[in-house]
Amino acid sequence: MKKHIQKRKVLLRFAYLGSFLLISLYSCIMQKPYSAKIAKFQPSFLGEIKENNLKRIADTTAILITGKVYDYDRPEGGISVIFISKENKRKFRTVTDSKGHFKINIVNGLYNIQLIPYKYGKSPSLNFENLNFKSGEIRELIIYTESSAETVSMDTIFESKRAYNEYIKRQ
Repeated sequence: MKKHIQKRKVLLRFAYLGSFLLISLYSCIMQKPYSAKIAKFQPSFLGEIKENNLKRIADTTAILITGKVYDYDRPEGGISVIFISKENKRKFRTVTDSKGHFKINIVNGLYNIQLIPYKYGKSPSLNFENLNFKSGEIRELIIYTESSAETVSMDTIFESKRAYNEYIKRQ
């Protein structure tokens, strides 16, 4: 009688385990993918230096640079203009006024110029490389830029309902 009861317990355990495995397998096979459209914001910032004019030479070691940034879609808050020395990575910063004008004093050397519109935060930026400025120069830079932004929509498939629900919660 004991053997019969033990065999029955073992058979019940296998039946429970087998049914659990079959249900799990069925739910894995029949699981539907959850899809959603995800929109991604992609700003772009393009431009070129139209003029780099030497106005005159002063009797000083500093360099005075005045300029104007023309933007076809004027960003609110202006544009940050950063002169980065190629030799020692020292940065000289200024911000354009509401009409796009800027003025800055730097030291002589080879520079990269980085423009960052405040409209989009720190990204994207526009870079110009290898501009050489010599002591005493008074220069005028005329820069034309164009900023735009687009939202790109992508279909995304979530493999589980939990991941899909987490995404929906963040929206």
